[in-house]
Formats: sequence, C-alpha cells, structure tokens
Amino acid sequence: MKIRKLLTLMKKKEMPIKKQFLVNYTLLFLILLVIGAVTLIANTIYVESVYEEVDQEFFQELYEDIEREGLETSFQKHELPENAYLEIVSRDYRVVKQYNSPNEAGYQYEPNAFLSEIDHYETDLIIPSNGEEYLLLYLPVERFFLDVFLFTVLFFTICLLFILRWYVKRTSTQIIEPVEKLLTGVDSIIKGNYETEIQFQANKELNQLKENINRMAAKIGEEISLKERSELLRKQLILDISHDLKIPLMNIQGYAETLSQFPSLSHEERQQYSSIIMSNSTKANRLIQDLFDLSQLDMGASWVALEDQNLTEVIRDIFTSFVNELEAKGIHYDVEIPDDLMTVKLEVHLFERALTNILQNCIAYGGKLLAVSLREDDKHAILIIEDKGKGIPKDYHEKVFEPFIRVDESRSTYTGGTGLGLAIAKKIITQHHGIIQIDPDYTEGCRFVIMIPLSAES
Repeated sequence: MKIRKLLTLMKKKEMPIKKQFLVNYTLLFLILLVIGAVTLIANTIYVESVYEEVDQEFFQELYEDIEREGLETSFQKHELPENAYLEIVSRDYRVVKQYNSPNEAGYQYEPNAFLSEIDHYETDLIIPSNGEEYLLLYLPVERFFLDVFLFTVLFFTICLLFILRWYVKRTSTQIIEPVEKLLTGVDSIIKGNYETEIQFQANKELNQLKENINRMAAKIGEEISLKERSELLRKQLILDISHDLKIPLMNIQGYAETLSQFPSLSHEERQQYSSIIMSNSTKANRLIQDLFDLSQLDMGASWVALEDQNLTEVIRDIFTSFVNELEAKGIHYDVEIPDDLMTVKLEVHLFERALTNILQNCIAYGGKLLAVSLREDDKHAILIIEDKGKGIPKDYHEKVFEPFIRVDESRSTYTGGTGLGLAIAKKIITQHHGIIQIDPDYTEGCRFVIMIPLSAES
C-alpha cells in the first residue's frame, strides 16, 4: 500500500526529472533490498540445515572418541570432509596433537592469532569438561558456496525480471507518454497547424519543454501573421503610391497636351498651364524623394554618423527658419528653449528633416497656436511640440507614423502632404536611439513628445 501511495504521489506532483529518477531508483533499491533480505534468510536456513547435526552433543562425542581411539580414527568415524582438520591445543595455545592440520604438533599460536582463528565461521572450539586443553575443529563449507551462489543468482534473476516488467510499466508512463504527445504536437506544428497546443502534465523539464514548444508555435503563428500583414501593407503601399502619383502625373500630361495641341493659347494661359505643370512636377518629385528617403532609412542606421551636438542651438536654428511662415499665416508661437548646454548625439541634417516634418504637420493642421519646449531629465532630452488644432484620434496615435496613413482619408498629395512625413520623422528619431509618440492625455490639439538620450558629456 505504501508503494502504491508513493507511485500515486509521483504521478500527481510535478518534480524535476532528476528527482523523479532518484525516487524511481530509490523505490527499486528498496524492492531489491527486500529481495536480498528474503534471499539472505533462505541462505541462512539452508546453511543451518547443513549444520543441524553439528551441535554440542556431536562435539562432546567427538572428543570422547578422540580420547579413546585417537584423532585419525575419530576423524574417519564421524566422516568429516577431507579438507577438515582436528587440533588438540593446550592452555598456552600450543598444538599438542593434530590430524590433517597445516600446523604441526608443537606449533605455538599467538594469542591474538588463536582468537582470530576460532572466531572464523568455519572453526569451532570445544572446551572439555576437564578444562585442561581445547579441541579445535575446522569444518570448511566451500562445497556449499557454489550451491548458495547459484541459488542466489537464480532467485535474483527471476525476481528481477518480474519486478522490472512491473516497474517499467508503471514508471515509463511518466516519460514515454508525454514524449509521444510532444512528438504528435510537433508533427502537427510542422504541418502548419500553429494553433496546436500540446497538453499534458509530467515532470518539470517536460512541462517546460511543452510550454516552450507551445510558445514557439504561437510565436511562429504571430510571425506568419505579421508577414502576411506586411505583404498586405506592401500591396497597399503600392496602391497608395500609384494613387498619389496618378493625380499630379495626369495633370502634367493633360496640361502638356493642351500646350502642345493648342499653339494659339495666349501668353497668360501658357504661363498658367506651365505653372500648374511645374507645381504638379514638384509634388510628384517630392513624393518620390520621400519614398527614396524612407527606403534609405528602412535599410538601417549603419550609414548614420552621430556626433555630439548642442540640442538647444540645433532646435533654435530649425525653429527660426519657420518664424516668417508662422507670422505670415497668423499662427502664434511660444518657444521655451533653455540657454544651458544640452549635448546629444545627432546627425544634424537628418534630425532637421524629422523636426521639419513634424512642424509642417502642426502648421498645416494645428490651428493658430504652436508651442515648442525643451527640457531634460536624468537620461533624456525631452522635446515637446504641441498645437491647438483638432488633434489626432487615439486610434491613430500609432498608425499615424506608418506610411500613407492620414487621419482624413480624403486627403492626398493633391490636397495635403505625401503621407510620409511622420513615418520618416519616426524612423529618423529611432535611428537617433530616441522615441517619438503622441501624448494621449493632451486633448486641446496634438502634442508630439520626442525623447533623445543625453550624451555622456551633457
């Protein structure tokens, strides 16, 4: 019953494989100990049965025969084995008489050697009633050892076969069944069923392996979903590019054909149509240039050379270039840039491009107020650009930094920007190891928050 409870506990409790094997081997060891104990008892009974006639009465009779008939006659009379021997030893441990002994008459035992000799399993010491001398009988049991050995080996072999069959059947389910379920699950995942979830409860390591495979399958499924989404985005990007290039190219083609087919147009009309062609060419070129820049940024930051720059001066110079435009459009502005040195690693022209795109977005859609502030914490320079326009819905706070994403879907390159400005800005900020995001708590318009790591010199 205890073994059954132990096996039930082993199945229910999650434990490491090493500990599981330790428990299994301990259980097996205990079973083998029981078998060994039973074998030992059987061997003891067997040996005692061999010597059941060799008792104190036998020794007394043997001694009396020796006194009457001598050692050799008594030895043969009692049919002692050939390699047995008899010795009469005096009180001072000297061999008085002997038969078949390796020690000659007169041999002197050392006291310790004599005690060691009579302490042997095969040696018996008879002390006669007169107490003057000892009778030492050596009766070897080598002839019984082979029988005992064969009995022990045979008993262990038979018991071990039965026990191993039972033990393996009971304990293999702890490893073999979970492994089979793992193989079945992996085969399903290989076939593309990434939603497969392997279910079983086993040892700690097998449970961890199961969880890792389940996570791996889920991750592969996510990666495939992302790849499919990227493919859809790529196709959508091609459609968006085609759509945004279509209007300016159609205008260029239409007005160019008009100029070519109607030479009688007045000078003013030709000037007007030429201006329209130039404007649409500029828009198309700007879109192509933005696409080129975005592709360059997607290729990685290995070509960007960052150098220590004073961020306060860089932002002040960039914003100054917008002052005339802001005043011409009647946009009020508020600038809070500290005079202190604030060193960050920048590629100035790229950073200027990013900041310009953000400022242009705020000027186009941000109402009549634009505020720029700069501060720092322990690790970052924090630039905030906010306006008082209608803002960007929270659903678009992440999407707006993707290519060709516009909050107003009716806009195009003909009515607005290229749809790539904020995407380019985010990639540039990212290549500067920075972060750009829209403040979700600002409700009076749109607030861009840019964080750039401070240089060690700052």
